[in-house]
Amino acid sequence: MVLGSSPSARTQSNLKDYNLKRINMKKIIKKLSNPLINLWKTKKWLVIGIVILLLIAGNNFYKQAKNKTVLSFVHPSIQTITKTLDVSGIIDAKEKANLHFAAGGKLIYLGAKEGSWVKKWQNIATIDQRAAVKTQEKSLNNYAKERLDWDQRQSDIGDGTTVDEELKRTIDKEQYDLNNSVLDVELSAISTTNNTMSAPFEGILVSSPTTVTGIQLSATDSFLLVNPKTLTFKALVDESDIALIAQNQTATLEFDAYPNEKLQSFVNYISFQSVPSSSGTAFIVELPVEASDLNKFRLGMNGDAKIELETKQNVLTIPVVAVKERDGKAYVEIKTGKNTAEEKEISVGLETDDYIEVIGGLTENDEIVVPE
Repeated sequence: MVLGSSPSARTQSNLKDYNLKRINMKKIIKKLSNPLINLWKTKKWLVIGIVILLLIAGNNFYKQAKNKTVLSFVHPSIQTITKTLDVSGIIDAKEKANLHFAAGGKLIYLGAKEGSWVKKWQNIATIDQRAAVKTQEKSLNNYAKERLDWDQRQSDIGDGTTVDEELKRTIDKEQYDLNNSVLDVELSAISTTNNTMSAPFEGILVSSPTTVTGIQLSATDSFLLVNPKTLTFKALVDESDIALIAQNQTATLEFDAYPNEKLQSFVNYISFQSVPSSSGTAFIVELPVEASDLNKFRLGMNGDAKIELETKQNVLTIPVVAVKERDGKAYVEIKTGKNTAEEKEISVGLETDDYIEVIGGLTENDEIVVPE
């Protein structure tokens, strides 16, 4: 029983100490707050005045600290600036063809494999021609037969023979039969020609549906031929910017795969028809890629083009960050003392990402504030 009653006694002792501490804390708080409460009741306006004075003093201190900020000044400079437009695109080729047979057939000859260089008119592939050749022979035989019948009919009629309506109709039918036999010969010749695939231009066979002969090809199986000498960078230019683009504008190309390598190019084509894009309406602009190595600059590679829109030489410029715009006007802070400046309106011209042309309001001798 003694052991069981000990925890209860200890708990009661702890509660008693806790209550004493709370009572003492309340007395201390009351003792400290009473003078403040009495001061507020008796001298309320004095307290308000002191608070106002403290706010004014704090504001003056802030202004003085602000005025003590060291300003950074620069002189306007004479230089050449260029306005550019950055657009994104991919590598493509002007001469690119997906070649396929008009009808399927068994592949019996393969003249090039994927990655091979192909000359113009070189035979790339051939499908089985035996059926087409036999059809052509049959068409020639039918033509020969119809021709003999036609010649016999002309011989039987002879000169001066009166031709009645029934005979005339018979002659016309035989003429149609002869014409059809000629068409059959021509069609069979076309069918024979379509069994052979020739390269319409020189280039690299980028893709092939097979690497071996003896397989059946369908009409949808295609061989992709690309002329690497016609590589081009295709970029989408937004409708709002297309009026800034013109033929022969110079540009710099940079590709994601080679971020440290830049190629010089120019605008050589602007599409006449718009295409849909993620941002709305856009137009295709092409810039030639002066490289013929498909092992490096591959089709579909992503990149950016920096197109030079306008260049001005030997003009007065200042950093763009130094200019403030308000109500359609431009302002800068011009130095008036060792660490003081005042706002001044200026006239500006061409603007780039970093600099802006100053047409009026500043000289090279002036100093302007540049935000840090």
